[in-house]
Amino acid sequence: MYQALYRSFRPEVFDDLLGQEHIVKILQTQIETGEVCHAYLFCGTRGTGKTTTARLLAKALNCTGEGKKPCGRCPECRAIAAGEFLDVVEMDAASNNSVEDIRSLRESVNFPPVSGKKKVYIIDEAHMLSSQAANAFLKTLEEPPQDTVFILATTDPNKLPSTILSRCMRLDFRRVPEKKISESFMDVCRKIGVEADPDAVALIAANADGSVRDGLSILERCIAGSKRLTRDDVLFLLGISGIDTYLKITDRVIAKDSAGALAVLAEVLSEGKEVLQFTKDWVEHIRDLMLIKYSDDPQNMINLSKENIERLREQSDRITIKEISDMITVLSKLINDARYASKPRVLLELAIIEMCG
Repeated sequence: MYQALYRSFRPEVFDDLLGQEHIVKILQTQIETGEVCHAYLFCGTRGTGKTTTARLLAKALNCTGEGKKPCGRCPECRAIAAGEFLDVVEMDAASNNSVEDIRSLRESVNFPPVSGKKKVYIIDEAHMLSSQAANAFLKTLEEPPQDTVFILATTDPNKLPSTILSRCMRLDFRRVPEKKISESFMDVCRKIGVEADPDAVALIAANADGSVRDGLSILERCIAGSKRLTRDDVLFLLGISGIDTYLKITDRVIAKDSAGALAVLAEVLSEGKEVLQFTKDWVEHIRDLMLIKYSDDPQNMINLSKENIERLREQSDRITIKEISDMITVLSKLINDARYASKPRVLLELAIIEMCG
């Protein structure tokens, strides 16, 4: 049966976890010294590895292999990876958030581990617990049985009551850097037999916005049924315009040629591009112009080839920082307004006229 890439390439040991070295160091030290907390709160944006790390910690606490834990090879590690280990319980608080669900959990906590060293409860989307359920959970969370560990994962810790927060060790997950995502995805492509251009993978990493899971989902869409991946493939499948389009429309705005800029926009939208996505990418282009204007080595900050950076440098010489600031301000406001507009194209056309005016 086919498995999605984000499931097929889920880390099995701590060394495989991307971009969370600060958290791995803390957890490995606690495991080595035997000073594991009874309750953890994993916070961070989607796709940064919260649930994966919770499973890795559950593996490490029950691992019977030799050397660094988890080993990923022992029967316990394999059973947890397959979701078949009785002493690791995963609960989705988005759909199991009532007092009855917590009461059932509290009753099961009283039983000792069946086949492992520790019982581990992973509660995903913990901020979705109702206030009554959270209150019912407090005593159990504060004083669980000796062989029980709770791991709460959430994208919004501010919604959790302070009484829950104070009973957990909080670990904040960071967005994964684009460079790390690119390197990992190139390795994924090699393993699945896809010949991928580094520029194409870098573009996917940029659109992942720090989320490995989102990035793998994008990669999966782009390589569906293909053994070759180019930057043009990614641009087409994501509905993103190439740098030529942004250079052209920005040139028209710099020249105060509103008719020409509107014509470029009409051409882009006729190809099926989304207004909101086009505007976001245009803001990114203008930001690149700003970085090139004030950086001696912009290639470390901009995901473009040397040739394209030179084209941007030429354009940046013809635009003032005041014009850059005004364009970013106008387009950023448009992005916010367009989310609720029935005709976002009209707003973008007005924004172009305003920038040219």
